[in-house]
Amino acid sequence: MALTLEQLRRLADQEKFRYFMDPSRPVLLAGVQGLVGNYQFVMALELEGQFLQFRTMNYLKCPADHPNVGAVLRLIGELDYKLRFVKVGWDPNDGEIVVYGDVWIMDGSLTQQQFSRLLGNYMPALDQNYKRFTQILETGRDPGPMSIEDLLKELPVAGGLAERLRKLLGTKPSTEPVQDPDTL
Repeated sequence: MALTLEQLRRLADQEKFRYFMDPSRPVLLAGVQGLVGNYQFVMALELEGQFLQFRTMNYLKCPADHPNVGAVLRLIGELDYKLRFVKVGWDPNDGEIVVYGDVWIMDGSLTQQQFSRLLGNYMPALDQNYKRFTQILETGRDPGPMSIEDLLKELPVAGGLAERLRKLLGTKPSTEPVQDPDTL
């Protein structure tokens, strides 16, 4: 059966996901803003719709002669070991670091729930690890994964969203006691 570009568009539309279509090939181009950065990626159908790949564009660069390339490669190895759908790759020829996810559709199909899960795994992995990579590139030291508290610090404070999430998650800002989420 495979997946057609029109089916991929419908899946993205159902998620209210904004994208551009590449006029020359079966690819949706997306730009998303995360908590710590802005990212561009493609959702590309290949092999007559039998293969779907999510892949970043211009994520990061780490040339082979960079002083912290070893630390970057260790993080790539760690993430590839821990993450299920999302993988990180490094091209030693030009230093490009990409974040990608591959799905073999073959003669099957992709449900809305599956597509939603793919996006739900892919986009947070881009965002939560970007800061780690940039800090390793700058310092050679891995700050480790972002904690819930670190993620909350990145949230915009407009409308009190960060504060409401802190309360629901049971974390507290430095000056306010934690309240039981059931009493909010």
